[in-house]
Amino acid sequence: MLGWNYYGERCTEFLFGVKGILPYKIIYILIVASGAFLTLDVIWVLADIVNGLMAIPNLIALLALRKVIAAETTQYFEKLESRDSEPKKTEFL
Repeated sequence: MLGWNYYGERCTEFLFGVKGILPYKIIYILIVASGAFLTLDVIWVLADIVNGLMAIPNLIALLALRKVIAAETTQYFEKLESRDSEPKKTEFL
């Protein structure tokens, strides 16, 4: 919980500046406090929804960077193949 709070606070500061930290803290405290009044089933459903929503920025980034990813992957496999095709040096003791 503390780790999530810290990372969320740093991300909020990065996205919205220092002014976004206080609203983030208030929302975070309200959400954590509401956990005491909700049933476990509702908490798990909300956790699943939030985890699913976290995938959206990652998927957008993957789509935006698909050409870079393809180029880097191709370069990696070419380097790997060239290393495998070189003759192996054997040393005798």
